[in-house]
Amino acid sequence: MKTDDVLMKLSDSFGPSGYEDEVLNLIEESIKDDVDEIIRDSLKNLIALKRGNGKKKIAIFTHVDEIAFLISSIDERGFARVEMIGGVDPKVIISQKVIIKSRDGKIRKGIFGMLAPHLQNNETRKKIPDYSSLFLDVSMNADWKDIKVGDLVGVDTKAVKLADLVCGKAMDNRACVLVNMLLAKELNKYSSHPDVYHVFNTQEEVGLIGATVSSQRIDPDLAIVMDVTFHDPETDVKIGGGPAISVGGPNVDKNYYKKLTKYASNNDFKFQYEVANGRSGSDADAVQLAGKGIPTLLLSIPIKYMHTPVEIVGVKDIENTAKLLAGFLYSLTEEGEN
Repeated sequence: MKTDDVLMKLSDSFGPSGYEDEVLNLIEESIKDDVDEIIRDSLKNLIALKRGNGKKKIAIFTHVDEIAFLISSIDERGFARVEMIGGVDPKVIISQKVIIKSRDGKIRKGIFGMLAPHLQNNETRKKIPDYSSLFLDVSMNADWKDIKVGDLVGVDTKAVKLADLVCGKAMDNRACVLVNMLLAKELNKYSSHPDVYHVFNTQEEVGLIGATVSSQRIDPDLAIVMDVTFHDPETDVKIGGGPAISVGGPNVDKNYYKKLTKYASNNDFKFQYEVANGRSGSDADAVQLAGKGIPTLLLSIPIKYMHTPVEIVGVKDIENTAKLLAGFLYSLTEEGEN
């Protein structure tokens, strides 16, 4: 299956923080033939071990969860209110279709409604909506009264191809999930590599929870955390420019940073620099502190329109990052050292 097709399938999968099973099942089915062992820990993190020469443990961390909502109340007309799972700007969900995954096992539909322009007055036109003024209309379901407080809500959208780009929900962080999956396949081309733990973490969007547990369990010699970052021409981080390697920040290991950038430069891999002057807001913040401390690198795939239903990512950035990491891991072995 082509890279963009797999990415679209990952994007379309439903996996809010704490409810990532559908995405994890897809990952496990896709990666099982390229790794030696797969476990899921108590927080449902999926850890896939690809055994190498056994001299170093390298862990590649990518989170799989996405932002979403929970039903918090429903009135007698079939209008519901919601609470966020992760950070969602209310402006981006106005007039969006959603799916409701109820605890009774059924999937239902809903619409985030907004007062029509014709019915607004001068005051309502100026007001920026928040969750107290937005409503989720679920009354189109014949059995809407079976929807309960605590049921899950996700945006109902399908990923699409746009030339060499893909647009869809949850590219944060399914783009990096795919890099991690492709890396396991790329490593098959190399005669040697360290033991590599491909880690697919849960609950990043609600506090880096999965990574806190998985990093303690593995205690690697090096952690490479991957997440997304903003396509921003003003900082020279752009889609199509390769992964953005964090530079200068306190949680970036300076020794491994030099090795990675040297390898990328010497082998003509595209990459970009991203300054991280403190906490990154990614799983790297938790991983670095695990055990006695773990040397950590942070690589980010540029995307547009983060935390909206129309996140855009470049397919080549994903493929080339997997190839870069495979070569870099080989370079860390005695056979690959220059």
